[in-house]
Amino acid sequence: MEAKNLGDFVLIYEKFAASENKSKRTIEDTTAAVRQFDKFLGGPVDVRDVQSEDLREYIRSLQQRPRWTDHPTIKPKETGLSPHSIASYVRSIRSFFSWLKMEGFIDENPMERVKPPKAPRKIVATLTREQVTRLLEAIAKKDSRGFRDQAIVITLYGTGLRISELLQLRLEDLNFDSGQMKVMGKGGKERTVFMSPTVFKILFKYVHRWRTKTTTDYVFIHNNGQPLTRFYVAHRLQTYARKAGISAIKCSPHVFRHSFSVEYLRNGADTFTLQKILGPLNA
Repeated sequence: MEAKNLGDFVLIYEKFAASENKSKRTIEDTTAAVRQFDKFLGGPVDVRDVQSEDLREYIRSLQQRPRWTDHPTIKPKETGLSPHSIASYVRSIRSFFSWLKMEGFIDENPMERVKPPKAPRKIVATLTREQVTRLLEAIAKKDSRGFRDQAIVITLYGTGLRISELLQLRLEDLNFDSGQMKVMGKGGKERTVFMSPTVFKILFKYVHRWRTKTTTDYVFIHNNGQPLTRFYVAHRLQTYARKAGISAIKCSPHVFRHSFSVEYLRNGADTFTLQKILGPLNA
């Protein structure tokens, strides 16, 4: 069957992107954005019929759309989507149409003429040491789940890993003999990250004593052996933040990455070394 509609090409894109070792999150974000765009257009829609004005109309629709619309478990909010969220949708759709042209599926890319709406520059707040301590104290460490969550917080704060990198860690990536971990970053680029004594200690205890015995080789898992998701970890962090009375800062994995960076530089390190630890920003 000849591919014709947006939905057909989404399936093809998934296969191409996976073969090119694009990150799972990039693939998920792109396909989700294109499927939503296709739904807005009343799909199925022939990719050759999509025009730049269609994307502009979609942008205007997104600007009037309440947050969490169509989410299966969260009620829509009265507030609208943030400019950053809208810009992210548009970038994903533009990227998809660039791929269509690059692979020869369309002759011209109509989305080249559409610029993502400007979003105000975000200043990411960071957690203080005292707040991280309070967060850890809010985690009940009486069972495997509590000890796992404590290990997640300490590892995020002590290494600056992206949440995707943390959740992709496998047991073989942790070398307790050398005190290093192998991290697969954006674009399939591998790097080595050293564990601080605190990170080493918590991961060693978690893996050898508290982690559920299972054939799954992901480091961070549920008690049934299933790997964790970004949404689940974000939800757990926000729950602990409420218990710890931390409300001025959104306690997210991304905030931990920024907090690590600030703390690292405050301790006299240079930005070049920090960049090597964090990995490529736009790979």
